[in-house]
Amino acid sequence: MAANYTQRINKINWSEVLNYLLKKWYLLLLALLAGGSIGYWAASMATRKYSAVFSFVLSTDSRSNSNLAGLASQLGFDAITSGPDNIFSGDNIIELFKSRKLIAAALQSVIDSPGNKTLLAYIAERQFGEAYHTVGAFKGPPTTFSPKQRFLRRRIISYVASSFTIFRKDKKLVIYTIKSTNTDPEIAYYVTKYMLTETAQYFIATKTETALMGVKLLGREADSLSQLLSNTYSATATNNDRTFNLNPSVSIQRSRSMFNQSKVMAYSAAYTEVMRNLEIAKINLLKESPLYRIIDEPELPLLPDPRSKLKSMAFAGGISIMVMVASLAAFFIFFKKDTL
Repeated sequence: MAANYTQRINKINWSEVLNYLLKKWYLLLLALLAGGSIGYWAASMATRKYSAVFSFVLSTDSRSNSNLAGLASQLGFDAITSGPDNIFSGDNIIELFKSRKLIAAALQSVIDSPGNKTLLAYIAERQFGEAYHTVGAFKGPPTTFSPKQRFLRRRIISYVASSFTIFRKDKKLVIYTIKSTNTDPEIAYYVTKYMLTETAQYFIATKTETALMGVKLLGREADSLSQLLSNTYSATATNNDRTFNLNPSVSIQRSRSMFNQSKVMAYSAAYTEVMRNLEIAKINLLKESPLYRIIDEPELPLLPDPRSKLKSMAFAGGISIMVMVASLAAFFIFFKKDTL
């Protein structure tokens, strides 16, 4: 039987098959109309989806200069600042948005201040209603969740990770776009908003960590020297009061005041240098702070995404015609040809 079918296929005259298909044009037209109708119906009955799109600027340019490098070397941070801006360059920011750690942190954002409801509880209640009522409300930090709650939380993290995309239209631009699509417009909006907020905060904190450490260290040194200067000035004044109108031929008692004056000069010089470096460090901290601005953001209520009924009709109609062509060709080859 299989050998007979193989022989038939090898002896096919495709021109005869084509002529037969052309004679059955009305069946092909009927298949096209039926497929198009099914596609139109499917597009009309499909669940409406909503998209929240934020466009923003997140500059990754390294703007450090020689002053920062010299200051970092003095503070012992040169190994950190000497390398290029590699972890946040190029498309690494896009990968940062996909981090499960940042998604989990964004889910802990409070979206309902009076009710103190987190985004995690909001999504669980709306999209995982049955499981959410089974495991109970999410209260407290994630470390206090029960095993079932932690399992549901992991499901929601995966759900959120697959619901948004982050991209930039041109590799030369620093303008990024984050888009979240969901059947629930509020979930689409909140996911996009808090993912952007959490990632931007993490990015800025990481980029400015070294410069901020320098500012804090110099600030503590300045406060310490200021206290030493104040104490030394007080001690000098006290000794001067004690030796007022002292006999000029007896100067041993003035030695303490003279020593304190030399300490004041040394502390003053050190304090001046630290304050100068502190101001430089503050300026460099501003230079190291990334540029972050939201350009465009959606507003609630979101409008539903437009339904492409034409594409659905064309796709379903094409599939119907291919099925009809294959069916008619098979019928002609294996059955109809014997009767001709």
